[in-house]
Amino acid sequence: MKHFEFWNPRLFELPYYLYLVIGARIRGLSIKSLAKANYALDHGEIGIGSKYRTQQAFAQEYFLPTALITADTTDEAKQTLIEDFASEHGYPLILKSDVGSVGKGVVKLSGVEDVVKKIPSLEGAYILQKFTPLKSEYGVFYVRHYGEPKITAINKKHFPAVIGDGEKNILQLAREHYRYSNHWRTFLQYLDVDRVPQAGERVQLSFIGSHTMGCKFTDDTYLLNPEIEHSIFRIFESQPGFNFGRLDVKAESEGAFLRGEFVVIEVNGVASLPTNMFDPDNSIWRAYEIFMKHGRYLLDAAYEHRHRPMKLDSYRSIIKKVRENARLLDISHEKLMDI
Repeated sequence: MKHFEFWNPRLFELPYYLYLVIGARIRGLSIKSLAKANYALDHGEIGIGSKYRTQQAFAQEYFLPTALITADTTDEAKQTLIEDFASEHGYPLILKSDVGSVGKGVVKLSGVEDVVKKIPSLEGAYILQKFTPLKSEYGVFYVRHYGEPKITAINKKHFPAVIGDGEKNILQLAREHYRYSNHWRTFLQYLDVDRVPQAGERVQLSFIGSHTMGCKFTDDTYLLNPEIEHSIFRIFESQPGFNFGRLDVKAESEGAFLRGEFVVIEVNGVASLPTNMFDPDNSIWRAYEIFMKHGRYLLDAAYEHRHRPMKLDSYRSIIKKVRENARLLDISHEKLMDI
C-alpha cells in the first residue's frame, strides 16, 4: 500500500476538515470565519486571496524582490514589466501563480527568449520574483496562540536527484525515481534530459519545493533554536493580523538557517499544511496527530479574533473563486509543461 504522502490529497485531508467543521461548530464559528485567524489578509489567505498582497502585508526585509502581473495585463505589457524587472534584478527569474497551488504553473525565466515563449501560456494573475540560488529550503510553521508567538514545526525539503550510472540519460534515470510523476515535466524541461551523467555524478532535478513536485519532506523541528525564533518572530511582529501559517524560506546551508540567515520565498496562510507531517518515517497516526494539533491552533486563533471586522464573501462566491482559480492554474500548468 502506498505511503499516505502519496494518497489523493482530498482523501488524506478529509479527517482534518471534518475536525475543523466539528471544532468550529463547538465554538460557535462558521467555517468561513476560520479566515479570521489571519484577519489582516484577504480571506485569511485560503487559496482565493492574492499571495502578492499577503507578502506585502509584512515588512519586506527578509523577502525576495517581487512584483505582480495582474490577470488583465496584455502580453506586450507583461514582457515589458518582466524585462524592466530583469534589468534591475537580473535573470533567472521565477513566475508563479498569485493564488498558488502545490507548485503548479511555476516558470523559470533564464532570458528574453523564455519570456517571449512562455508569456502566452499564463492564465490569471502571476507573481514575478527574483530567483535565489540558495540551496537549502525549509517550511517553518508559525502560530500566535493567544498572544504568544510559537514555531510549531520545521520541515526540510529534499529536492529529487538522480545518480548517474554512465549508461542512462537524465530522463531515464528520472523516470526510475520512486517519486516520479507526470508533473516532473514542469522542471525537467530546464535540463538536458538526453545527457548521460557520469557514473556516480549527482544531478539535482528540481528547483520547486513542493511535495507534489517530487520533494521529500522531513520533520526537522528539532533544529529550532533562539536565532531562528528571533528571525521568524521579527517577520511576524510587523503583522499582528497574521496568526496561523507557514513560511517557505531558503538558506545557503543548514548552518546559515540555524543562524537565522535566510530569505522568504512565500507566505502561506489559513490553508497552510504542517508539511513536516509528510516525513516518510511518520506513521499515519503521527501525521494526523501533527495535523489535528495545528487544526486546534487554527480554531483557537479564529475564535480569539472572531469579533474582528472582516469582509468575507458568500460560500457560493468562495467556491466559485476556488474553482475558477484552479481551472486557470491547470490550464497554465498544462501549457507550460508542453513548451
